[in-house]
Amino acid sequence: MKLLYLGHPKNPIYSFLQTKGIVSQTQEKISFNVNQFDWVISYGYSHIIEQKIIDKVKNPIINLHISYLPFNRGADPNFWSWLENTPKGVTIHQIDKGIDTGNIFIQKEIIFTGNETLSSSYEILKKEIENLFIENFDNIIQGFIFPKKQNGKGTFHLKKDLNKYKHLLTQGWNTPVNQIKMTDLEIINEIEKIRSKNNVNWMDILRLAFQYAPSEARKIMAKINKDDNRISELLEQLSNNG
Repeated sequence: MKLLYLGHPKNPIYSFLQTKGIVSQTQEKISFNVNQFDWVISYGYSHIIEQKIIDKVKNPIINLHISYLPFNRGADPNFWSWLENTPKGVTIHQIDKGIDTGNIFIQKEIIFTGNETLSSSYEILKKEIENLFIENFDNIIQGFIFPKKQNGKGTFHLKKDLNKYKHLLTQGWNTPVNQIKMTDLEIINEIEKIRSKNNVNWMDILRLAFQYAPSEARKIMAKINKDDNRISELLEQLSNNG
């Protein structure tokens, strides 16, 4: 079996894959023909895989993501799970044209009980996903685990989104997780920003309604509902922020 591993070679996943077949490894952005490989596995890979690459693989590309999808897709998932108080865990999923939006092979929610730091909680998640992959790899490639669509909207963050909260990292990644939370004013500002966007959405839907365009109006209503759900989450966080 020919395998392509996208990620750093010094970890248990790479060592494990070497027991399963002939493994090629890279951390660079791939642009070569991938249909020569039976399976492609991505773990900690920092490049977006283009659709033309995805279309050429023999089997779905397997990605290991340290979050409980659909929550915290994108960058710095462990940080955001603490800041926004979303479920924490690990997920093994297919790569599609979106960012961490592919169908899920298997995932595991992790409940933290100790006094963790961002670094120690990350290490726990890292070990959990490596063990989960090693235990289930054969079942995945043999088709015994059927991938399922992600359930719900979840959350997504870009790398740059962390910049406005870097002041919380008083000890870098060794900062205790109980210090990673928005202030009351930051939560209120986030609500204000979302409400401001929603005011525009309401005006748009009124214009469409007057123009008798029910199909377009339904799309805008979906956006409004998504933002209102986020406001409800922030209000709950604000009420428990003492």
